Amino acid sequence: MIQHYSIFLHSHALFWLIAIVLFILTTVMIRNGKQKPAKIMQMSLRLVYLLVFGTGLTMIFLVPTTMAIVKGILAFVLIYVMEMISLRMSKGTLTKQMATRLWAAFVVLLVVVLYFGYFLT
Repeated sequence: MIQHYSIFLHSHALFWLIAIVLFILTTVMIRNGKQKPAKIMQMSLRLVYLLVFGTGLTMIFLVPTTMAIVKGILAFVLIYVMEMISLRMSKGTLTKQMATRLWAAFVVLLVVVLYFGYFLT
């Protein structure tokens, strides 16, 4: 089963890249007032979240280390923050104070998750 780990690893990294790109595109579209394309991007982003979660969970089951589990939890929180940013932006309920906190959490979590993913696991 371990020999299949690299397949999941590369798929997982690709899905994360797609998720980050879709997230940035979604927030830019919402900010520019293009609600219809932004809604389509949000739905696509949610599908990619499921793929990221599925490949990540599979890798944790293949190699269940403490660091992988911690990274998985942090990545789940990162996905939650990304969803809160895009959802609140699209609904228009994102206050300036909340936006600052969520974007800061996004940047910090992204750096920590990337560090865990590339250097610690």
